[in-house]
Amino acid sequence: MELKIIIVSHKRADRVLTTKAVEGCAICIPESQREDYARHNPGVELICHPDSVIGLPAKRQWILDHYPDVFMLDDDIKEMRAVYKRAGEKAKIDSKLAREIIISTAHAARQAGAYLFGFNQSAIPTAYNGLQPISLTGYMIEGWIGILSGSKLFYPRDMRLCGDFWISCLNAYHHRICYKDLRFSFVPVNTFKNQGGQSEFRNIEAEEKAYHFLKDHFGDVVQLKKDTGLAKRKHQWQKTLKLPF
Repeated sequence: MELKIIIVSHKRADRVLTTKAVEGCAICIPESQREDYARHNPGVELICHPDSVIGLPAKRQWILDHYPDVFMLDDDIKEMRAVYKRAGEKAKIDSKLAREIIISTAHAARQAGAYLFGFNQSAIPTAYNGLQPISLTGYMIEGWIGILSGSKLFYPRDMRLCGDFWISCLNAYHHRICYKDLRFSFVPVNTFKNQGGQSEFRNIEAEEKAYHFLKDHFGDVVQLKKDTGLAKRKHQWQKTLKLPF
């Protein structure tokens, strides 16, 4: 298996952080942005898709069409982190080891019979349970997500938001298991404030449309998130999943 590690990016040529967090990544961008990205990211492999591919889910599907064994990362990640480390211990993973961890996790997923793989969605140590270093079910965050060849997974080309909810539900429906190494996670910077990327498509109307789209396909598995004593919703269409496995 030859795993391709690809950073998905859009209109952030001068703000790609992830190339420093994970060694040997390529950056996937629209063809019209090639010159700008080449100027700001010398020596980095650029993979260009047609400008007619619009939106993150459509970009991810284009990548899957061309790279069947792939791990995709957001462009605003500053580091990979070992979530299991104790207070005071160094948690940051250097870029070379980060790449090795991603590749070894892909191989472990293949051995486990999983097609969807990734890591902890939070780098906060309290999000880690030492009795459960690996999880085989649940939601897979889209900011760092891997898909292996032979699956029944795909992204709708006309979808603009919430590809992570879609792919997590679709994977549960077709394949039941995923493979998440909860010992590791990534640290993004300004994900929802950074211009470019998904900010071009993210608004309340789009979030509402995505909710109904997911609800139509997966029913009661998709639910609206509720406020808790620990966290408040960012907007009224914020979603959560209740997977039955």
